[in-house]
Amino acid sequence: MYNKRDRDHPSAVETFRKIAKRDTAYRSLYTSDYVLDEAVTLLRARTRNHKLSVQLGTDILTSKTIILLKTDDEALMGSWDLYKQRSDVALSFTDSTIAFLAKKHFISDIFSYDAHFGALGFHVLNRL
Repeated sequence: MYNKRDRDHPSAVETFRKIAKRDTAYRSLYTSDYVLDEAVTLLRARTRNHKLSVQLGTDILTSKTIILLKTDDEALMGSWDLYKQRSDVALSFTDSTIAFLAKKHFISDIFSYDAHFGALGFHVLNRL
């Protein structure tokens, strides 16, 4: 959403507009500390814009519609086990933490532009 040159920018803008207005079928939306880290870091690397990456981090941390899940020791080790076991799926370690935390919190639908979450049994949405 913050990178206007990204191919998924228009879709992300519309999706996050709906999230901000609570105009989705979901009562709660979740992300994780690892996703926050990856998103802020990647945005700065791709845009070379520190201010924009700070805005993204601030928006996530202060959002009234997004719940931030934390990666504790259990999630770290469970994510590591999943990462090691699933060489058949092109998961990053952050993806493994997303999958572990989603299962731990009984989340079955994942908003992502990465379809590989489907191989882990999730319903993948790229629009809300």
